Amino acid sequence: MELLKNIVIAAFTSVIVENTIFSRALGTSTLIMVARNKKNLFGFGLSVTFITSIVSILTYFAAKALKMDENSYIYTPLVYILILGAVYIITLLCLWKFAVALFVKIKKYIHISAFNCAVLGSMFIITEYCETFTDHLIHGIGVGLGFVLAVYITAAVYDRIYSEKVPYSFRGYPLLMIYLGILGMAFWGFSGHIINY
Repeated sequence: MELLKNIVIAAFTSVIVENTIFSRALGTSTLIMVARNKKNLFGFGLSVTFITSIVSILTYFAAKALKMDENSYIYTPLVYILILGAVYIITLLCLWKFAVALFVKIKKYIHISAFNCAVLGSMFIITEYCETFTDHLIHGIGVGLGFVLAVYITAAVYDRIYSEKVPYSFRGYPLLMIYLGILGMAFWGFSGHIINY
């Protein structure tokens, strides 16, 4: 029962509290691009969650190996970028070889899913906060689902942000940034921060 409670808390934390978009503004440009084109939000969400899950598992083993060296902070970013690149290439090759129809349908989303600040940033966040393999896996899945949640929340209001009813000076990108900022404050409140006056 204790394990189940820890899994639920870790999942909630990674999806809501430690949401890469709303708590750290990682991957905001990708979020805006995907929210604008609403055709395949599900495919994009599936590919982001897949990439973050696989990368988080590999990050666990890499972080364990890197902790043995006291100068690992120097080459940790390079190792994480190589892991991300390897996952990207292997994913593309496997899809191309074994699922050609799926490859054609989602190939334009795979590179966006793999190479954005949310995925690379989550590797560093997961390394800092997670100890066990289960924690890495849960947070990897949670980061992907949290990113998808942010995309859906933004896509839901994207057309209204460009409405003629919005004053011209706020229409579009400025209002979108205000909207994301307000959501970021709301999600930040979930983490229990106390403001002292």
